[in-house]
Amino acid sequence: MSEVNPLDVLAIKNVVSRYCQALDLKDYDSLGKVFTSDVDASYPFNNALASLDEVKEAIQNRLGPVRTHHNLTTQTITFRSDAQTARVVTYFQGVHFGQGPHEGKMLCAYGKYVDDLVLLEAKNGDFDGVRGASGIWRIKDRTVSFTQRIGDEKIMEEH
Repeated sequence: MSEVNPLDVLAIKNVVSRYCQALDLKDYDSLGKVFTSDVDASYPFNNALASLDEVKEAIQNRLGPVRTHHNLTTQTITFRSDAQTARVVTYFQGVHFGQGPHEGKMLCAYGKYVDDLVLLEAKNGDFDGVRGASGIWRIKDRTVSFTQRIGDEKIMEEH
């Protein structure tokens, strides 16, 4: 069993947080610092995404008509015996704010991300801001599920 580098915990937390920041800022290109290029992802609104480009496009299409604010809450990180992969379960709340004719309306989504992350070699000493980490971590497989959605679903469909 390989030794776990405690700085990898912070690096993994940053990857999951960076996902929320990318969505809230509508900076979809920064998802390249969250997922591997061949990520497999399953979202309630699209359950068969097989690449970073497909994830970017699906999220951009889904969040296009709204502004968002994502919060991360309870999280567990479990390293596999090789210390090169980890399973991360993170609960979230995503608030979606209606725009245009839906100004003032909201949709709150509660759920969890179940992620399998892999450790990649850092290129040119870029450790994603966590010096001393073993390398860079990326999500290789993601499954998103909702616990509850409260609010006006129409704000997600119309501008």
